[in-house]
Amino acid sequence: MGLSEKVDTNKNKNNILFVYLTMTDQEQIQYLANEVKNLKEQNSSLMGMFDMTTGYLEKLKKNLEVSEKKLSKANKNLIDSITYAKHIQDAFIVNTAYLQRLIPQSFIFQKPKDIVSGDFVWVAEQNDALFLGVGDCTGHGVPGAMLSIFVVSMLNQIVQQQKNTSPAHILGLLDQLIESNLARYNETIRDSVEVALIAYNKNTKQITFSGAKRPLVVITNGQSTVYKGARVVLGTEERRIEPISQQIIELSPNTSCYLFSDGFADQFGQETDSRFSNKKLLQLLEKIATLPPDKQAEELQNAFVSWKGEKTQTDDVVVVGLSFQ
Repeated sequence: MGLSEKVDTNKNKNNILFVYLTMTDQEQIQYLANEVKNLKEQNSSLMGMFDMTTGYLEKLKKNLEVSEKKLSKANKNLIDSITYAKHIQDAFIVNTAYLQRLIPQSFIFQKPKDIVSGDFVWVAEQNDALFLGVGDCTGHGVPGAMLSIFVVSMLNQIVQQQKNTSPAHILGLLDQLIESNLARYNETIRDSVEVALIAYNKNTKQITFSGAKRPLVVITNGQSTVYKGARVVLGTEERRIEPISQQIIELSPNTSCYLFSDGFADQFGQETDSRFSNKKLLQLLEKIATLPPDKQAEELQNAFVSWKGEKTQTDDVVVVGLSFQ
């Protein structure tokens, strides 16, 4: 039997070692030489595959680096654009400094989910009335911000053009303007807004409140009263459950008023994975109501950050507090 026949036969029997031991010295040398040759060929083939794979990975790495640079540049351009958009939105939205010039004992705690916000604060003056509204537009980020600018523009237009500027009438007109303007060219648009709106009469020292889904909280000597807004979401016929009404509130000494979006109450907490809730927010407002305005804003900031922890912010947040006394 020849060498190859011996090897093949015994490979089938998985007994190569036995065959090797039965070979002559010359056969063993030849066998080992063949094995070395086979190993060299295998190694050469593997090295070729390695070089080819390395080359492919290097090319892939370079392509990824180029893509990363492009994405980084695109992201920077996007952030720059949104940041500039915030400057535009800030020109429409009232800030704390402006509000405190009109109402010294006041504050705005605002925390957008993104750079720009769908929540807004609006202020206007007409004769002896001071109007203040807090709104929560559909969504957040750029879409919410665009809608907030539109709503603020509509509110300014209403106050400037209408003789009847009761809060309920203003919200009714705003409801019509949102629906008619946003659906004029696109019937699929269903954007909407929730608003809490007050009118403060400087002579009578009364507040007239009207709300669309958003409430007004009035706290006197630590006791709170919640005035609920109508079950209406402005701009959408499907969610007009009841008529928009208004209430007149007599202000007394040591009274604070709060208007806010739903972002604070809806924020999930890190420890409990549950929402902060309207109940906890009301308790917090009762606790801080006697503090100076800036301190109240600080306490809200601390409570929100502590509750949220490492959780992602759920929505835009705005809380406005004020005292007319």
